[in-house]
Amino acid sequence: MGNESLLDLLMHGGFTIFILLICSILSLKVVIEKLIQFNCLKQRHNDDLLNKIMECIERKSLKDALQTCKTYKINVLFFKISSPLASVFKHIFEHFYLTKEELQESAFNKLDQETAKLENGLGVLATLGSISPFIGLFGTVVGIIKSFQALSLSDTSNYAHVMSGIAEALIATAAGLFVAVPSVLFYNYFMKKLKLNLPSLDETIYSLIRTIKK
Repeated sequence: MGNESLLDLLMHGGFTIFILLICSILSLKVVIEKLIQFNCLKQRHNDDLLNKIMECIERKSLKDALQTCKTYKINVLFFKISSPLASVFKHIFEHFYLTKEELQESAFNKLDQETAKLENGLGVLATLGSISPFIGLFGTVVGIIKSFQALSLSDTSNYAHVMSGIAEALIATAAGLFVAVPSVLFYNYFMKKLKLNLPSLDETIYSLIRTIKK
């Protein structure tokens, strides 16, 4: 087995490798989507939006401010993503008739909805991070069982089957960890980034409401 390629080693991992391969593709898909989507939380984007809105307010044109919120997009690579802050600002201008206190409560309810959209899909990473080691462990057990079955036969030609079972067990374990560790790391990264940026979003919303509801 010393000269085997990575593909050959993966094939030795048994059927659980194919399950873990699907898990890894799903995890990668979610990670890429969230890396793009979470760009909307960068402070420079929030400041840029707020400055554009303030310019409209200085011109006393709430209609232009509302239109800015509706059309505001953030360019990330080849994608245009919506800003959760723009959605909240749009909600504020559409409910301008409310009192200051009512508007604040309504705006933060809207922010909770936008936060939930950002969190959507992170549960997949958490789930994959939890179950992948167990899928790998299942493959490990299957590989060990095969090895013991081969050992139970006295024929020395079965030693190859013993080694194959051990290889399947070890590769399945490694594959499970290979999927689980990045999934957990990225889940924690996204949750921490969201938590750290919420106070800034709150303050920006407060700032706008204080300006238009003096």
